[in-house]
Amino acid sequence: MTMPLQDAEALAELARLCSEARAGLPETGFHRLRVLLDMILVDLAREGFGAQAGTGPACDRQTAKQTDLPQKSP
Repeated sequence: MTMPLQDAEALAELARLCSEARAGLPETGFHRLRVLLDMILVDLAREGFGAQAGTGPACDRQTAKQTDLPQKSP
């Protein structure tokens, strides 16, 4: 792995690493780490550096039910 030369490359790499770390967490436990990674991924997605469509915290309804964050009704 080489160091990114541009901010955009670094943010894209951060999004990829957060997604991989989150996907590697076991089904149970690590709730706070999962929430922290979700918050980072949401912020990166707002800036245009999210994971591929269909992955990440926005599509993970199980985590959405477990988080301490307020949920919007559909």
